[in-house]
Amino acid sequence: MKNVMKSIWYEIFHRKTPVITFGAFVLLMILMGFSSTADATFGFTKGGVSDMLAAHPWMPYEFPVIFLSVFVGSVCCDDYKDKVANYEILSGHSRKSIFLARSLTAILMGTLLTMFLSFLPLVTGYVLAGWGNRLVLGDMLLRYFLLGLPYLRLAAFLAVIAFLCKNPYVMIGIGCILSLSLGAFSEMFQHSKTVFVSLFNMILLTQYRGWSNYNLDPVLGVVRYYAYDSGVTREMVAGTIVASLLMTIFYLFMGYALFRRDELN
Repeated sequence: MKNVMKSIWYEIFHRKTPVITFGAFVLLMILMGFSSTADATFGFTKGGVSDMLAAHPWMPYEFPVIFLSVFVGSVCCDDYKDKVANYEILSGHSRKSIFLARSLTAILMGTLLTMFLSFLPLVTGYVLAGWGNRLVLGDMLLRYFLLGLPYLRLAAFLAVIAFLCKNPYVMIGIGCILSLSLGAFSEMFQHSKTVFVSLFNMILLTQYRGWSNYNLDPVLGVVRYYAYDSGVTREMVAGTIVASLLMTIFYLFMGYALFRRDELN
């Protein structure tokens, strides 16, 4: 299994496509953090990065989900076209070791890299505009770390799909569909409390209860004031942890059951 993992990392850096893709997404997320906190004159919003996150709750996960799908597809099924998996079996590696090496590398590293991307707009905005007072920093950090669990579950699901379709280009398409779906679902299910679907769980972790008021100013006209509650409930934390771990284990068992019977054509 260790030898298979070593070969996977060699292939990743040898092909360079996953590395270049990750670098492109890093630049994209930094640019998003910059553009969302900068105004038209390249000053920065007085509300700080917390104002940006309250106004754009989809920012942490919409594009990183695409990268997660691309990375999982690259690790799990990019080698089917040159029969590397067949050579690994002929070299004496068991199907279990091949599946675990590829799926665990894709799931764990994909989750960590995707979490890193999710933090970039927050860090970029904080450096440029400060934190602000719209949201509580401790609550936001907890929410962002909890995002890793839906990412873990989604990565495991994507690994199953990758072993089924055996086509990295299909995985890119799936990532784009998921990203577009998140944009639609964030409005449709912003009041949903479900944690049993990873996409809905991401929305739940990045939506904040809020209210607004306004005042009439003789010069500025209508001035609106917004307040948000970024608190995290015990039910949200426990549900996210339990649902994510159970579904990740389920997807691993299901993926191995399919891979064990695959003819690897």
